[in-house]
Amino acid sequence: MKASPSVSRREFLTRSLSGATAAGLAPLLQSNPMATAAPAKRPAASLAMWALTGTLKSDNVRRQLDAYHGAGWGVVLYPRWGLELEYLSDAWFERILFIIEQAAARKMEVWLYDEFTWPSGHAKGLVTKGHEELEAQVLHVEKDGKSSIERVPGSANLLMPEATARFLAVTHERYAAAIGKFFGSTVRAIFTDEPSLAGQHQPRKPGSAPWQVTWSAAMEKRLGGDFRQRLAGSGDVARSPLWRDYWAAYARVFHDAWVTPIARWCEAHKIAFSGHFLGEHSFGTQVAYNGSLRRQLAAQGIPGIDEISTRTDPAKCEAMTLAAIAELTARERMVEVYALGPPSMSMETMRKMVDLCAACGVDRYVLAICPFDLRGGVFKREYCGVSGPQQPWFRDGAKIYAEYVAEAAVHARSAKPLGVPWPTDEELWAAAGPAPTRSEALKAMTEKFVAAAREAIRARLEPGNAIPAMAATRRNLEAEWSFHLKGLNSLRLDQPVLNIVALPRAAELSIQSQLVRGLRVNGTAVNLDSAPADRQFDLSYRRVSVAKLLRAGENRFEVDTTEPKPLKFLPALILWGDFAVDAQGRLIAPPRTIKPGDWQAQGFPAFCGTGRYRAEVSFEAAPKCLCVNSGGYPARVIWNGKNLGFRAWLPFRFNLRGAARTGRNEVVIEVTSTLGHLFVPKESPPVGLLEATTK
Repeated sequence: MKASPSVSRREFLTRSLSGATAAGLAPLLQSNPMATAAPAKRPAASLAMWALTGTLKSDNVRRQLDAYHGAGWGVVLYPRWGLELEYLSDAWFERILFIIEQAAARKMEVWLYDEFTWPSGHAKGLVTKGHEELEAQVLHVEKDGKSSIERVPGSANLLMPEATARFLAVTHERYAAAIGKFFGSTVRAIFTDEPSLAGQHQPRKPGSAPWQVTWSAAMEKRLGGDFRQRLAGSGDVARSPLWRDYWAAYARVFHDAWVTPIARWCEAHKIAFSGHFLGEHSFGTQVAYNGSLRRQLAAQGIPGIDEISTRTDPAKCEAMTLAAIAELTARERMVEVYALGPPSMSMETMRKMVDLCAACGVDRYVLAICPFDLRGGVFKREYCGVSGPQQPWFRDGAKIYAEYVAEAAVHARSAKPLGVPWPTDEELWAAAGPAPTRSEALKAMTEKFVAAAREAIRARLEPGNAIPAMAATRRNLEAEWSFHLKGLNSLRLDQPVLNIVALPRAAELSIQSQLVRGLRVNGTAVNLDSAPADRQFDLSYRRVSVAKLLRAGENRFEVDTTEPKPLKFLPALILWGDFAVDAQGRLIAPPRTIKPGDWQAQGFPAFCGTGRYRAEVSFEAAPKCLCVNSGGYPARVIWNGKNLGFRAWLPFRFNLRGAARTGRNEVVIEVTSTLGHLFVPKESPPVGLLEATTK
């Protein structure tokens, strides 16, 4: 439809949006015909964002599914960097079918992921392969209003229904053909990850036009066919009211060309459309990437948000993102969390994230990333978040986390919208101009909204669970603590020389198979071809015994590696053994006793696992409770042989009634560290028995 000067702004928007109100897009709280109805009893399982890498051998698949099933988690099947099968090949679907069959036998919930990594919509280039007409288009606009169109090779045009149809054909339809019989039962949803043009994630090229926006034939038609000519003749292009028309059309075309077809396909195949969109955190990014984030979210059966930065403080949280999801009541709501890590993140931080999101109505949690193995670290080097079995806390803590999520979900489902007034979409479009992310007006509106939303979230959260004060009855548990590790000490080897004062009896080396092409220890070659996969730590490593190759004094590790410098989150070599490390980095005999405090400074600077403290303490009167300060990391207490339980987060308070007695008592306290304490030991927080007090 062509907009002429005789057509009012309100009339133009009304026609452009085909019935949407001029004050904004269709009301969000009314029933959505494309949203999957909420079941009477919703599942509350935590979902591992299971990064599928390597070749996915059957025994390893079964072992990891057993681990997730035992924890009460479901899985999202997430193809990621490090996958050694061709994505969407016959071999890929053969493995997917095997995984789904195994999950079904375990009665596990499974979600699919609709792309190879990110962003969604391109099928790893298959949408545009041989179909250049489906490539994304960018409209470059000069200051005088003159414009040109540039194609983005390899990037699908999500503003073209034809591109969406091909995306569905090469991804969704093939999943339906391979595992469709599991849709609606084992396979419950499909996850879309920030659908967008690949070019939208790149900075502007030097010397390029001042403004760049996405384009398609559908956009041109929606804007009357002469938008570019009218823009060129509009005078002050930066302040032209025509940009309101553009963003209104963009919101509608993106919804009609991409969001609606995906939602309808999912509905027809009895699975939920979930995931999250790009640019949730500000009004500028919402307009730039979605036209109207709230409209696109409302089309999802299980609407979702992104909170991978793990900001648990209400004063710093992603309040706009959380406010948006809080609006969508009467259905499940999902959040992707924890992906940026760091890998030393405590379970206490994870719990706080659940509390924050649940206060805004989120009842489904996708834990990113849970790698099948760590080989993806070669490709994704900027950050590392790991929530899967590689974490020492997983064995005892993963089930506790899942139970906490299930309990939080009950309360989340009754959460109401935050009550902070939203600007109408038309108000946002009118303030957007040609570059919404740089609009000062939208920045001011964002700042005001976020401040109000953060205050509303803060008011919903209960005070944190601090360890209760003990006043005059508090007693520091002074004792001589013996200390040993449940397993072997760990140390990443980034230097070619290691000095040993006391030879360890046990010494094993994990060798990163992607990084190490050859290895000699003190001149002796290590046969990497015959070394078995490291099932104790991670499958992307090979593990060999090197105790007989080590010697007192200087030891040399000659590594033929693909990397000139050590990778921060993927050590080439990890030494495991019954040793400690002194201040000069030399291997020494493990100490028999240890003082309360950070064990990193007492011989265990990069230990990844559980340390066990033991002492005998006498009391004139039996204490009633014990409080442990472990740096926020999981702890277990065994008192006089009685297991008092495993605590994953605050309060680390243990009831001693029935266990403690007058006189001599045996006290055992176990503390568990993280993968981050091994990968980035100098950046990781203190860990260990920092303090113990009784009442």
